[in-house]
Amino acid sequence: MEKLVYLLGRSHGVSAAAFSPVLIGAVPALRAIGAKRIDLLVADLNDPVREACPARIAGPWDDLAGVAQFWLDNVDRRSDAETVLAAVAGRLDGYLVTESVVQPYVRDWQEGTRRPGVNQFTAHAKPEGVSDEDFYHHWQAEHSRISFDLHPLRWSYIRHAVARPLTAGAPPYRAIVSEHFRELRDFTDESRYFGLPDVVQQMYADLPHFCDHTRMVTGPMSEFNFD
Repeated sequence: MEKLVYLLGRSHGVSAAAFSPVLIGAVPALRAIGAKRIDLLVADLNDPVREACPARIAGPWDDLAGVAQFWLDNVDRRSDAETVLAAVAGRLDGYLVTESVVQPYVRDWQEGTRRPGVNQFTAHAKPEGVSDEDFYHHWQAEHSRISFDLHPLRWSYIRHAVARPLTAGAPPYRAIVSEHFRELRDFTDESRYFGLPDVVQQMYADLPHFCDHTRMVTGPMSEFNFD
């Protein structure tokens, strides 16, 4: 089994409200070519988040309509999946990833309905001059460890290390992350989003070792899950 993540570019004139049912409507076609454990993210929370806490959005976020994540028995079949997704998105940036469930969760809502809360989706590149060894150590060992204190109200944390890009011209992202919060205020209220100040300062000090903020995109999404 191999996991694929596709960032879906926004189509001109298609609103976030209109995109959600269109993307969900692609699930039967994805299942038909063998996709399993499908997670769909839709960038439909931009306005309330920008009003409450604009700092939660960074990079070329407005170019992103959503994200499709799923497993295939064989990555060689990805062209079929890309044909399905290309029919609903303005652009596809695909990645083969390895998944780490850093903070698991139990689904207690119906399949295909919106997961409560908000998903913070982030993709970023490795800083220039940082070795792979240091990159993975600071991201996976150091940052993942302190992230529980950094975001004490976080519900779940799924970390993806990019094995390789799958589509031509895809941004050079090395890390793709989904962190979920139970309520929108847990994401937009600084006093709820962050833990103790010393942990926040530790995070900012460590960022240059694993995150190139000039090649990063992050923001809020709604999440839909399909077995």
